[in-house]
Amino acid sequence: MGEWAKPNNFSAAFRLTSSKYADAFVDTGSIKFNTPQSWIDYSKKYGDGRGDGCEGTLAFCNILDVERIGELAKEYESSDILNPNTRPLLKEISGRRLYLKDKRSLELPCFCVYIMKNSLFPCPDSEGKHRVTADIPASYFRDFSDNSLPEAIGRLPLEDQPALIVISDFDEFKNRLHKALRELGLEDTEILIGNVSYFNFEEYGFNGWMDFGRKYPKELLVKNIRFAEQREARVIINTIKKEVIERLNIAPIELGCMNDIAQVHKGYLHEGMHVEMTVDIYEE
Repeated sequence: MGEWAKPNNFSAAFRLTSSKYADAFVDTGSIKFNTPQSWIDYSKKYGDGRGDGCEGTLAFCNILDVERIGELAKEYESSDILNPNTRPLLKEISGRRLYLKDKRSLELPCFCVYIMKNSLFPCPDSEGKHRVTADIPASYFRDFSDNSLPEAIGRLPLEDQPALIVISDFDEFKNRLHKALRELGLEDTEILIGNVSYFNFEEYGFNGWMDFGRKYPKELLVKNIRFAEQREARVIINTIKKEVIERLNIAPIELGCMNDIAQVHKGYLHEGMHVEMTVDIYEE
């Protein structure tokens, strides 16, 4: 079996939403940004899945590890103006852990998609055209629907039932997104797009600690490995322009008709999804 030259590149992106929002995305390019704080609040109400109580974690340790708490607080909450890591910290206790977060990051508008990296597909070992396959796990679809049974989903109004948006040209999607955000007054440098990295928060047990050392606001690209099958890429609006943040958090924006680069597949894919594509393999 061969190896991909660029395993982290991806050919398609997916967005799981409700049928009415999927139709609006294709018809007008309507997308709604949400905040990490909203995902934390959702987790507290419905449990982890669509929500995540650990969003925005800079570092964590055991609540009884006084020495470590002091070291982390000194690192991130230093009064030294020359310390580039100084952050307005939010300290949250969950179970036996203390989580350190940046209050500013939790209020930044974000938009997430599922990406199918090249590494998910087996790489053919010869040149030419090949048919390759990969699977999107059932957990991705069940998390979005709070692990509801198909029967419960079937009782929902059709407009509220799940639908999958397939974005076949993500580069063009980014072009249209940047254009719309510029019109709101953002600079390209204020639009951060990155892949989420997943870490095993339980690697060192309940008494262990982790410090991700991310610079603002890239801790929003850190998540627990429990969510690894969601394979997220995120758009993060890294700005201090309050009027833009408020605008994005209040209502959707429209990028224009997307039917040339996106399609909608309606239904609850409770058992996951099988993806096939044709690739042209060549040596560089």
